[in-house]
Order: sequence, then structure tokens, then C-alpha cells
Amino acid sequence: MNTPKAFDFGEDEAAPATPGGPPKAFSFDDLPPVTAGPSMTAKTGPAALFDSDDHPAVRDALAFARADYPQLVAQAEQRLAALFRRLLPVRLGLVMEWAEAPLREQAALLQPITELVLTFTRMAVPAQLEAALESSKPPEGMFGKLFRRQVPLAQHKTALTSSRAGLVQLLADSEGATRNLEESAQNLSLHAAALAVVAKLAGGAMDATLSDAITQRRTLIGQAVRQAELSIMQMGQVRQQAAELIGQISSFLTVTLPALEMAQAQEGK
Repeated sequence: MNTPKAFDFGEDEAAPATPGGPPKAFSFDDLPPVTAGPSMTAKTGPAALFDSDDHPAVRDALAFARADYPQLVAQAEQRLAALFRRLLPVRLGLVMEWAEAPLREQAALLQPITELVLTFTRMAVPAQLEAALESSKPPEGMFGKLFRRQVPLAQHKTALTSSRAGLVQLLADSEGATRNLEESAQNLSLHAAALAVVAKLAGGAMDATLSDAITQRRTLIGQAVRQAELSIMQMGQVRQQAAELIGQISSFLTVTLPALEMAQAQEGK
């Protein structure tokens, strides 16, 4: 039996019924009436309809979640329960705004990752290192001796020392940026899973408009999570390249460059 991954939005088959009986489709007719009061008109954040996980609707939602998203439930059962308490009973207005704040947060968190990747590209460290290594070789042929522009070793040393410091800083900055994006993507995956479970729980109680809205919202959240995954993967590749370049620069500065300087000093004598 395959275990769904944390960011997996695939539709898994429901698990066998629990000893207490399979969870039933949620019926809006069973909800207690909601009376209007001063708190209903207060402009506050989303409030939970149910104060406890013991409400039948929340218990059934958690049962579906354990069957369809066991890994997510194992990692964040209480967070999922809190989302179910906010989302139930599922209504069009709730669905249209579902995960809006996390989506905007992730859009902001993607920007530092993009800037770090661009910074790494603009540094052009591989080209700097190649030029420094090339300058360590004697010019070939008459044409090379006459027209090759020899850059002083001190200039290469200064440029590579600066680039190494920039790469070290990039690694430090990217660690926090990646961690923040991973947490944001996990939060979005929880919102998507909660929406999928509630849709399954409601079953035939939803009209076509609400069903379409849920599908569109799930698609949007899924795309956002995949975008985060791609950015995290790209940043991981950049971090690996940066670490390798730091090692190559250190080797050049501590081994190759001193040997070249010694050779030049001997030629001068």
C-alpha cells in the first residue's frame, strides 16, 4: 500500500471502515441553528463553528483525513482539526476565500528565492574561476604570446575572494528563505487536504456552484504548492553548486595561487 506524500493531492481510495462504522456523508440538515448576535457582525478573522473536535462533523472529517492523507494527519492532526472547525459547514463564501492569506504569504516568500537565484547567476563565479585557472597556464603559440591579455594574479585573488564571501552569504540567506517556503507550502497542503476532505464529506449535499468553486480552489492551491516545490528544488540545486564553487575557490586561493606566485617570483629572480 503506497503512503501519500505530504504534498500529494491525489485521490486515494478510502481505507476500510473503522470499528465504529464508516464516516457518514455530512448533512447540513443536522446542523444546529445559528442565531445572530453581536459577534456575528464583528469584523474579525475566521471563527470556528465548532469549539471541539468531538463534534460529529469534525470527527467524520478527521476519519476521512486519516484514510486519505495519513501522513498529513500524523504530522499535523490538530492543525487539520482546526481547519475543519473553520470550514464546516462548507459554504460558497468560505470556499471562495479559503487559504487566501496563505496564498498571498507564499507569493511573498517566493520573491527572496527568485532574487537569490538571480544573484547567483549574475555572480558568474564559474566564469571567474575558469578565467583564473586559464591565466595560470602559459600562453600557447606566438599569437597567444602577443595578443593574450594577462590579468594579474592579484586581481583574480581579489575577485575570487569577494565571490567566495558572496557565495557563503547566499548559502546563509537561502537556508532561511527555503525553510520559510517549505513551511508555507506545508500549510497550503493542509488547507487543500481540508477542502478535499470536506468536499468528500458533504457528498451530494453540495450544489453545482459550490462543487465547481471547490474544484477551482483546490486547483489553485495545488498549483501554488507545486510552484513552491519547484522553487525549493531550484534553490537546492543552486545551493549545491554554490557549495561546490566555494570549495573550488578555496582550493585555488590556498593551493594553486600560492604556487603560481612562487613560480612568478622565481622567474623574476
